Amino acid sequence: MASRPCSDAAQCDAAVAAAVTAFGAIDGLAHLAAIHSMKPWRELHAADFEKILAVNVTGSFLISQAAARHMEKHGGGAIVLTTSSVISVGGVGGTGRGGPAYATSKAAIVGLMRSLARSLAPHNIRVNAVSPGSISTPMTAHYTQEALAGVSARALAGRIGEADEVARTIGFLMSEDASYIFGEIINVNGGAVFGL
Repeated sequence: MASRPCSDAAQCDAAVAAAVTAFGAIDGLAHLAAIHSMKPWRELHAADFEKILAVNVTGSFLISQAAARHMEKHGGGAIVLTTSSVISVGGVGGTGRGGPAYATSKAAIVGLMRSLARSLAPHNIRVNAVSPGSISTPMTAHYTQEALAGVSARALAGRIGEADEVARTIGFLMSEDASYIFGEIINVNGGAVFGL
């Protein structure tokens, strides 16, 4: 829908309007846009913290709100938000590790997702989340070989994940095969974390 995170209402409304123009309607939203912070707590300033929350949490709310308004009028749909396996273990920051701002933002997504699931279910809109571990994306492209080795060692799969593995999980949650799933989190982390 959008090529960069929407962190204000006008951007999100415009993204939804563009999708409706292109496809005629919206029956699904997968929101994966986020920014990462590996700053440990001693280096983290309020402005850094607020920026992460604005993009990752407020952006998730605003794009969901814009899409849900359309879905309500057109029979329903499915929304999938993105949290992270860091919510199960906490994030101290450093090379290849999300810091407190990132971890907090991804934990907030869980509360948002479950609140939206309750709010939107009466309108035939299912809301769920995926919780990826370390996935080979532009966000992890700068990881050192040491950090990548650590990721692989922590995962039972013995490797970093691939984006299409997350995408297939999202596709399932947006499909009719998941018609009885509301307010849930599916972990896609290669067995690195057993958590929420």
